Amino acid sequence: MKAKIVRVLVEADGDMFFATSPDLKGLLVAATTLEKMDIAVSKAIHDLYLACGSDVVVSKADDGDDQFEPWVAFPAELVKAAIC
Repeated sequence: MKAKIVRVLVEADGDMFFATSPDLKGLLVAATTLEKMDIAVSKAIHDLYLACGSDVVVSKADDGDDQFEPWVAFPAELVKAAIC
């Protein structure tokens, strides 16, 4: 497995933030702050890949896109090989 980019759309509605992704079916996260949203999105991406049999390390990226927040899911075995 190669690293995968997961574009995440975060929208605000009143006092809540909601995140979805066109790249990762089933991603739907709600949080009361953007800090909590980042934590929840990272966990949701990890858990969705794990449910499909792939352990990943998730990191937020920056590509200057104003609509989507990019996240990267790195295969855990690649991360382990790079640091061990």
